[in-house]
Amino acid sequence: MNDTRVTQESRGRVLAAVEVSDNPLTVEEISERTGLHANTVRGHLDVLLASGAINRDAADASGRGRPRWLYRASSPKASPFQALAEALSTQLSHVDDPALSERAAEQWARALPALLEANSPDEAVFETTGALNRLGFTAVTNPVGDAIAVTQCPYATLVDDNPVICDIHTALIARLLKQTGQPVTVGTVDVWARPGICIAHLNRPDLVAARTITANGRGRVSSSKSDQ
Repeated sequence: MNDTRVTQESRGRVLAAVEVSDNPLTVEEISERTGLHANTVRGHLDVLLASGAINRDAADASGRGRPRWLYRASSPKASPFQALAEALSTQLSHVDDPALSERAAEQWARALPALLEANSPDEAVFETTGALNRLGFTAVTNPVGDAIAVTQCPYATLVDDNPVICDIHTALIARLLKQTGQPVTVGTVDVWARPGICIAHLNRPDLVAARTITANGRGRVSSSKSDQ
């Protein structure tokens, strides 16, 4: 991932921390919530202030020294959870609609700014995983980058009665990947691969194993490699 992409991602984390907080935050509080160094946070806050995305006010002085700054969003912004809940309740009332999953996924995706075009399939998967986390899921990518595991779903308790939720999640992941402009798509999704864990298996044409070993120990050279 290039430096620009890393900077944009970390700045987005700072902005998200400020926007979802019910109270103004200090630099130290933002640093703790984002896991970024305080100096890095200050740099991002300066840029966000200049762009008008956030505001700051001096905290009440307590003792000697200069008062600390408190940072808040420029305008109240609805929580992604609220947007998701509204989309979910609206779409579940039309379960007979064959376009349900796509329409619901579109509304869910609107809870986030559109993802930027990625420079590689790896970045596409990284951006999609980050977007899922910002929407309230706990998502991680496997080391190869061809699967995303969701280990915590905000709507897990609703799935048994409304299995269409999983179809909506699948469509949402597909939509987020498409926004990146890379040829990465969703292949299959294992719902409750283990209790509390769902796994989205991704199709990535850039990943080709050198060879595959079968259980009997015989090696099979992949067609793309054998033709070279």
